[in-house]
Amino acid sequence: METTPQVWTDVAHAEKTFEQAHEVRERLARVSGSGTAARGDVRVTVGMGGRLAGVVIAGRAMEYSGEALSAEIMTAASLAEKAAAREVHSIATEFYPELDFWDQYTGEAER
Repeated sequence: METTPQVWTDVAHAEKTFEQAHEVRERLARVSGSGTAARGDVRVTVGMGGRLAGVVIAGRAMEYSGEALSAEIMTAASLAEKAAAREVHSIATEFYPELDFWDQYTGEAER
């Protein structure tokens, strides 16, 4: 079987696509976002998909009522999720700039 230049081009493109997909997967696995509320006394960290990775409640936040502390935690978590979404958006648009649906995850599409 004779190998044509097109076959080599196709193989090179497939290899590059595979390597790119591997890098995207690796970078997405390391995505995290942090959010802070209660004047810095409540910090939440999330991973890919908003999965909770850590919560720190310090300082004066311990003086909040249960309801107020819950609200501060939710605020910090929301900020952390948005930070992680921005990181995903950055990775996605770096590798797939022609796809514009990523903006829906960061709220950019609403602007």
